[in-house]
Amino acid sequence: MPTAQHHEQFYFTLVTFLVEDCLFRVPRNTLESQSDVFRDLFLLPVKADEAEGRSDTNPIVLEGIQKEEFQSLMKVLYPLPFTRLSSPDGLPATLEEWTGVLKLSKMWGFTRIHEFAIQQMEPILATSPLDKVALAQDYGVTRWLIPGLLQLARRAEPVGQEDVRKLGLDTALKLADVRESIQTTMPSWAGRYYTINTTERSVDAPIITATGPRGATTCDFTNRIRQVFNLQG
Repeated sequence: MPTAQHHEQFYFTLVTFLVEDCLFRVPRNTLESQSDVFRDLFLLPVKADEAEGRSDTNPIVLEGIQKEEFQSLMKVLYPLPFTRLSSPDGLPATLEEWTGVLKLSKMWGFTRIHEFAIQQMEPILATSPLDKVALAQDYGVTRWLIPGLLQLARRAEPVGQEDVRKLGLDTALKLADVRESIQTTMPSWAGRYYTINTTERSVDAPIITATGPRGATTCDFTNRIRQVFNLQG
């Protein structure tokens, strides 16, 4: 009888992780293919009988990681569409769960998973600009910054303690700066004149930093946001 060969795609090597007080045992192939961090980890030379992750008694210990975060990432890496999870397709269902995916995918270089998490979170964050900006700052999602800050600048409520708690004092003060920008109801052609033809206008002419009356939901703070937060594009 000829020697059986391992299937190149469907022969899995399992690896065991200890996260807080919980053991996870998953196929390592997916981790290697999606993350350079894990690929390099598994390439480290070790003796066969001393290799971490081979058993429950010698797992790879992930310090500083919450088991709920790791579980959320595992749901995305190893979706179980036929199980009775809270989400019909077995994926994370809440903002908290997706935040765990966003955090760990950035930390471990799961580039495709990071982008997928961003896409899944955008509808959830559509009505939560404070969380959008806070998460953008924490996990480097720069494309969320201007839309989120614009929503915060347009809202009726002033900058408060919750903004400081979630965004930090520096960002909250910059947001207050944006909200207190000079307002104008000048015609659009006048705004274009003063902002584009800077060499022709009088030095005494007002600088247009935002267009629209205070409290207007269409007030455009975009240019002022870019200026105050030093954002490009």
